[in-house]
Amino acid sequence: MKFKKIFFTSALSVTALLALAGCNSKNNTSTTSNDNTSNINTTTNNNTSTVDTTTANTTTVAPTTTVNTTTANTTTVAPTTTVNTTTANTTTVDTTTTVNTTTVNTTTANTTTVAPTTTINTTTQTTTSEHVTDASPTIYLAGDSTVKTYNDNQFIGGWGQYLDKYLDDSITVKNAAQGGRSSRSFINEGRLYDIEGCNYKFTENDGNSIGDVIKEGDFLLIQFGHNDDDTKYYVDKTKNYSTLYNRAVPLGEPDANGIYPVTPATKVSTSTLPSSYTDYASASEENSALTEIGKYGDTYYQYGDGTYKWYLKQYIDFARSKGATPILVTPVARVSFNADGTLKSGAGLHGEDFAYVKAVRQLASEEECLLIDLFDDTKNMLEIATNTYAGSLMALKPNDLVGTWPETYDAAYNNASLGCTGIEATHYNKYGAYIEAAMVAESLLELKDELAFNGEYVNFTSKIELTPEEYVDPSNLLPKSSASKIEGLLDKINPTNPNRVYKTADSCVSMIEALEEVSNINETNYLEVKEKAEAAKQEYNSLNIDVRPSVTNYSKLQDVLEKISEIELSLRPTPTKVIESDFASITETSFTSTTQLDDTFGVVATTDKDIKVASGSGSFNYGNETYSPTKFLSLGGSASFGTARYLTVNLEANATLTVVAKSSGSDERTLSIVKSTDKSKVVGSCAAGTSLTVTTLEISDSGTYYIGSSNKGIYICYVIIEYFD
Repeated sequence: MKFKKIFFTSALSVTALLALAGCNSKNNTSTTSNDNTSNINTTTNNNTSTVDTTTANTTTVAPTTTVNTTTANTTTVAPTTTVNTTTANTTTVDTTTTVNTTTVNTTTANTTTVAPTTTINTTTQTTTSEHVTDASPTIYLAGDSTVKTYNDNQFIGGWGQYLDKYLDDSITVKNAAQGGRSSRSFINEGRLYDIEGCNYKFTENDGNSIGDVIKEGDFLLIQFGHNDDDTKYYVDKTKNYSTLYNRAVPLGEPDANGIYPVTPATKVSTSTLPSSYTDYASASEENSALTEIGKYGDTYYQYGDGTYKWYLKQYIDFARSKGATPILVTPVARVSFNADGTLKSGAGLHGEDFAYVKAVRQLASEEECLLIDLFDDTKNMLEIATNTYAGSLMALKPNDLVGTWPETYDAAYNNASLGCTGIEATHYNKYGAYIEAAMVAESLLELKDELAFNGEYVNFTSKIELTPEEYVDPSNLLPKSSASKIEGLLDKINPTNPNRVYKTADSCVSMIEALEEVSNINETNYLEVKEKAEAAKQEYNSLNIDVRPSVTNYSKLQDVLEKISEIELSLRPTPTKVIESDFASITETSFTSTTQLDDTFGVVATTDKDIKVASGSGSFNYGNETYSPTKFLSLGGSASFGTARYLTVNLEANATLTVVAKSSGSDERTLSIVKSTDKSKVVGSCAAGTSLTVTTLEISDSGTYYIGSSNKGIYICYVIIEYFD
């Protein structure tokens, strides 16, 4: 597994090296040590030393780091050659032991030497052992919703909630991450350090700022970017201004070499809002925003003043001021694919060419800060899963869907009747977060030498190199081969459950065969048959997607379920009024503006988010009739309710709404239904399979409703509205 690391370079000054090693270069005291060493006079000035050394018959291998090592058998010969050496962090233990040594202008007699040399964080061939610290460090996590801890019964997960499963018991993980936070708002809310007058309340990290509890020898992992990204604002300012007052952070303009600036911010009064927000916000929105930022105290960091790299630098500087080690983490990848199967960049996707990710890497190099490139790792993971199966690593919409993992997740996936309104593109599910945590843990192991503190190593390894005791298995919607490849990305950690067993198809086949023995499903026995059919469907959902083709009689189960639906429909009362869409009469080939088709149906589109009229085929049964629509409305992608790419439906009263839809791709997709008076609330959702899919919903109120895609392209094929007394 490839991990990106930033480590201290030879250009680093002695003073900077001492600071990064947690040492204080001021108020040094002078000592002279001459133990068990032949003709070696060492003058040590606490952390900075000048050494006059006569060495003969010595082999120096560069680069070298000596830890708890005794160097002996050094003989002085004449003529004597003086070696002028500058040494940082020199330790003398019963002989001469040197850690993190910088050697300049070295002349050696009768010596085989690679010189001149500057050596930092290196290892000699004579190292016999390493000393593991008996300290119990804490790893603090500062981040957003992709890091935070969720409830066990939620499908959504954050990598911060699983990290401790891979670490030694001597290490504590404190997850201070919270959803919706950026590098700016996390500071403004007093989560990084206490702010005078701030009365923003939170429960993460036991309600404490990180600054209240972090200590020397601890670690601070820093991952932001999802909520900092302001690139969508510049695509459509009228629509994407809402997070400017609290979350968004600009990158600033890069220089000719593509380096983004570190522009400082200055605090302003919390009675003011940025004009980039107030130019588009309503009066009520402004009042709500002022109430929110008023919790920050008298002043705060405002949008537009200070760049992304500067805010991240505050975390680095703050951790170091506490004697802790900062580690930058690039934001996890989002699910959006190019045609060639690679992940797409752009507005809302970490910026063009993943600019926000680049900025984190740049800052790590500039500040000589350690880096875990989790973006690169998750990008690899999603591309291995491919666009077809990447969704099975992601959370479901809405995020508050709960159940047993992974069985309930698999059943709810793109299932409108179980409340699913779509598949997330940002947040990972339990398994995705579990694998991300393994990636972070393995990175810590890879960075072990750089994380050594005064020659002592933190014992990350006792659990990292073992599989954890608790496992999170993948969704059965992820093929076995894909899961194997994803878990194979890890070199030193094995996240695979040794007891993982994939079910065979035999039980499901037998359950469907039992249903086939019922020769006549009717009004008398359909409820009993329905119970058995739903059990068979549940068993089918519990099979891995690679196994499901072995259920050769699955079409028989679909026939039974369809027959039961027909019986249930026939038992309903007769509607007093029925209105059906008639897309066949549409003469246009596409719509680029709002158009009312008749008294009931209309379309809302724009030039860049048009709705096409496509020729279609296929049939479906509803009631006692068979329908064969020939024209579909093609929604090219996600609906922007209130702006573009959706169908409008005017309901006179409470009604039964039946929507027939079809995915424009090879995967199942979802239509969402919202009311025009509350576009943020989904009142229903409709499935869109790879063939014509019928969903019937009960709508309890009159008014105008919008029907649009939750994520990807969908065809709306037919709509039936039924009114009852």
